[in-house]
Amino acid sequence: MKKFLFKYVLNFANLFFVLTFLCFLLPSKYAAEMRIGLKSPLVFAIVLLLVEIKFILTLRNKSKAQAAKDITGFVFIVAFIWELIVSRLNLFPFVFVPALENVFYVFLQDYRMIIAGFFSSMYLLLVGMATSIVIAVVLGTLVGWNPRLTKAIYPIAKAVSTVPPLIYTPYVVLIMPTFRMASIFVIFLTNFWSTFMGAINNTAFVEKRIINSARVLNLSTPVILFKIIIPFNLPRIINGLPIHLASSLMTLTAAEMLGADSGMGFYVRMSLNFANYTKAITGIFFIGLVVTGLNTGINIAKKKLIKWNY
Repeated sequence: MKKFLFKYVLNFANLFFVLTFLCFLLPSKYAAEMRIGLKSPLVFAIVLLLVEIKFILTLRNKSKAQAAKDITGFVFIVAFIWELIVSRLNLFPFVFVPALENVFYVFLQDYRMIIAGFFSSMYLLLVGMATSIVIAVVLGTLVGWNPRLTKAIYPIAKAVSTVPPLIYTPYVVLIMPTFRMASIFVIFLTNFWSTFMGAINNTAFVEKRIINSARVLNLSTPVILFKIIIPFNLPRIINGLPIHLASSLMTLTAAEMLGADSGMGFYVRMSLNFANYTKAITGIFFIGLVVTGLNTGINIAKKKLIKWNY
């Protein structure tokens, strides 16, 4: 019983989880002094409960228990401080620092627009990333297989890849006939060069004994490239996906804030244009949630699909 209490109950994460809920019982200056008022804490409370449930389930895994305590503890500490200082004591300008109850209540009010924006952004993100990674891996493998091509092309790719995508995003959005084409093209460029150079390096550094064994079996060059080298390098390719995902989403959000009429970035831009910082923060929280969910999906897919490593 004592071991159970110290493992699942008596920790900083649970302490601040309880303190955050206790804040709901305190009188709120935000509700009393602000015309906008304080919304129902129901949605915020549900979010806290979901985080707590995920935290308790993660504690079962000994290798992840300490990290879960640290991360969840940080989340609940921030939630408690925000709830106490803003929602209860109203120490910051409510226009710029809204109450968390109001931020999460927006999900209930604007769920249709948020969901529509999510699917719009995911379509552009997945098409752009999938296209760029497939083409970059294939071309990079072909270039990496030929030392002469590697010496000629790699320095050029390295120089071009140093240009941040955010610099040319406004220009691409301006010259492309449609915003969707512009977004997909920008995401394509965001991922292409780094993946292309990575594929060149991966091909060049494949162990010689593997190549020699394939040649002993009289396998053709296309078979060696597409059935041995690329599958062999899949763990490295998948390991780079979280970085590509973060870069792509950052670029896509910037593009959506420039010229889109839907999407997660458009929602944030529209909110900022009307000085509705509550909705803007909601959009930012949602983007962070999407990134976390996609990274989790990548990790799960890697464990299920890739059974080898090196």
